Amino acid sequence: MAGIMILFIISHWTRISYKYYEARRHRGAPALRYPIALTRISRRMLLRKVPGFVSAGHALVFLGYLATCLSISFLNLDWTTLNNFAKRLGWVAVANLALVVFLSLKNTPLAFLTTYSYERLNVLHQVAGYSTIAYSMIHAIVYIVAWSKSDSLHELLYTVQIVGITAGFAMLIILASAFLLRKLQYEAFHIIHILMSALILVMVGMHRRDITKKTLVVVIFAASIWFTDRSLRLLKLAVYRIENTATITPLPHGGTRIVLRKTPFRAVPGTHCFLWIPGIRSTESHPFTIISTNPLEMVVAAYDGFTRDLHECAMKSPGHTLKASVDGPYGSVPDLTMFDKVIFIAGGSGASFTCGVAVDTLRKLGDSTATTIEFIWVVREQETIEWFAKEIEQLRTSPLVNLRIHSTNSSLPSTTRSTSLSFDEVKKAQPSESTFARPLPEDIDVEKKHASASPSLYSLLTISQGRPDLGAIITDVISNTDRHGRIAVAACGPDGMTQVARQTVVNNIRVDGPSLELHCEQFGW
Repeated sequence: MAGIMILFIISHWTRISYKYYEARRHRGAPALRYPIALTRISRRMLLRKVPGFVSAGHALVFLGYLATCLSISFLNLDWTTLNNFAKRLGWVAVANLALVVFLSLKNTPLAFLTTYSYERLNVLHQVAGYSTIAYSMIHAIVYIVAWSKSDSLHELLYTVQIVGITAGFAMLIILASAFLLRKLQYEAFHIIHILMSALILVMVGMHRRDITKKTLVVVIFAASIWFTDRSLRLLKLAVYRIENTATITPLPHGGTRIVLRKTPFRAVPGTHCFLWIPGIRSTESHPFTIISTNPLEMVVAAYDGFTRDLHECAMKSPGHTLKASVDGPYGSVPDLTMFDKVIFIAGGSGASFTCGVAVDTLRKLGDSTATTIEFIWVVREQETIEWFAKEIEQLRTSPLVNLRIHSTNSSLPSTTRSTSLSFDEVKKAQPSESTFARPLPEDIDVEKKHASASPSLYSLLTISQGRPDLGAIITDVISNTDRHGRIAVAACGPDGMTQVARQTVVNNIRVDGPSLELHCEQFGW
């Protein structure tokens, strides 16, 4: 598995080197023709969606992982007794346990070696976790069968076996919570996951406590990197808690704007931080995308749990300031100024990513006109546009941006008028902090009051009704680009939307066409 990771690292830095070489000196150089052709043919195959996996590339990694596990399970095995097979299964389970912990690290070294942050590794973490549980269960079953045949079942009552059985039950609890709670009660699942994982490491260490047998070495390694990661996260929370506060403001249709006093080091729009507000929930921190860093700003859609409580607090006390801290930043955002054209696609609150990154890209470009932007945002209610009024205004007034906003709520009137909207007008259209600071009568719906505070904001933009044909838009941009051009597609939204973006990019990757890059930010964690 370390070998597979090294291949990814080599592949990543090879592509980075090639991009800088092509972009800065030898775009379309004849020497690159065959490597480019091979790369594009491979990417066309690997980016395709396959059943059960994000892409064919993920499926290939999984098959390599499965082949590795199966090979280790059976190669050079002494079959004279079932005990040998049971021991081998236990070894594979312990090795997988270390891999599971490594893939769960928030501060993973793979983040800067491959730009694969922890959230992109989560699918591999889950696969390795299921494999660990499966190998552990089969390990126990084979041992029971072997002891039954040798009339040695009394060994199950030994302390070392009891702690091993305890670790097995902890794994089954994690498995059950993953199926029953992960989607419905994520906070409960997360707490169970952490507690049971710590218990597993302790119990497995006690199960094979003789360090000369090497199992304990693996467990100590896994526990050490887990403890180091947790310590780093707690340290960040402690550092960014000093003199830090969060000001929360309600937005139309369940949105909440959060503005923090302090910005973490290396934070950029498009990355995310784990936000901790003890005044809302003292034992929980949740990841939210950074829109801007001066000051640190986030926009959160209210669903349930923490986000619902946060929005209710903002509605009761608009503009209220609470003690807060952040752990981060995490995630990776490509340098989009290297591309000739960038297509941003967002659905609903997915604009937290695209708005922030698009505005930051314009800031980096400065007076340069080398990069043009196609910005597509699909919302349900038109008032949701007020969530990102400042960012939308900057995008709309830039000559480098073609702004497309679509509303899917057919009950709202169709808007086709496009009028210049200055930043000052946007600022005037929004409630000020002093407005939020004044107490409101109890019989006034705070959310409706805020929604009506800028009734003309969305009417001053060109808003199309219905869902856009994303595939046609992406294909049109690509077809109107020179074969030596470079195009990036950045999408954030529901699975269906990102899947359309992925498939369209795959269909348009051609040896004789422009260079295409895809960056998808998925909802959910």
